[in-house]
Amino acid sequence: MLKDHGIERYRLEAEILLGFVLCQSRVWLHTHFDTPLTSKCQALFFELIEQRLSQIPIEYLTKSASFFEYEFFVDFGVLIPRPESEILVKKVIELVQTHHLTQIAEIGVGSAALSISIAKACPNLHIIATDISQEALHIAKHNITNFHLEDQITLKSTSLLDDITQDFELVFSNPPYISLAYPLQPNVLFEPHCALFGGECGSEILEDIIALCARKKIAFLACEMGYDQKERLNSVLLDSGYKAEFYRDLAQNDRGFVARYNL
Repeated sequence: MLKDHGIERYRLEAEILLGFVLCQSRVWLHTHFDTPLTSKCQALFFELIEQRLSQIPIEYLTKSASFFEYEFFVDFGVLIPRPESEILVKKVIELVQTHHLTQIAEIGVGSAALSISIAKACPNLHIIATDISQEALHIAKHNITNFHLEDQITLKSTSLLDDITQDFELVFSNPPYISLAYPLQPNVLFEPHCALFGGECGSEILEDIIALCARKKIAFLACEMGYDQKERLNSVLLDSGYKAEFYRDLAQNDRGFVARYNL
């Protein structure tokens, strides 16, 4: 069924959904392939298959997403963490460890996958993580508690860094950066639009973050961005006093930057 509807990883996804129904691993499925299913399990499995055929992302069906060697709880209220965001995480970890940073901030915490991955690698680090979505903050709190990182990550309900008085050595973000006019795949449209679309051009929120960090003279800024935003954002960064190095994702698309304040 999945194959007939163009699901590329149809066999893998069928195994993931069946394992989810049975609360078993894929290894268990392969070693117990002759185990009969109860009628209840069959009904739930085919219900999940039907939902997947409607393009609902499998991560929302299983309430789980893999990122940076970890498994995170996700639901419709947060963006599904992407493999390319692992590059941003590695860049931030490198900055923290090289410059011995102790106080940083994430704008747009979502599921907290990025902050948790960074905190796990940097045990002496404290992160203030913000979001405007109460649903996202609820999911982030669930994940932070699950990883026992309440002492390292503090959640704040606010836009950008509004009403936060702490000083930060670094700010990082994977903000909404897609243009409102950009056509997305049907499965992506199930994700929260406030976490996807950055405005008419797409880079508006990124530009707000750059301006905010420049006003606060924050030493380091690391962000993910759209593949076509390098030229515009480099100009904004330079005008704001930042010198940036841009990086590419595995598909060789421009995907983000790490910037240092020079004024």
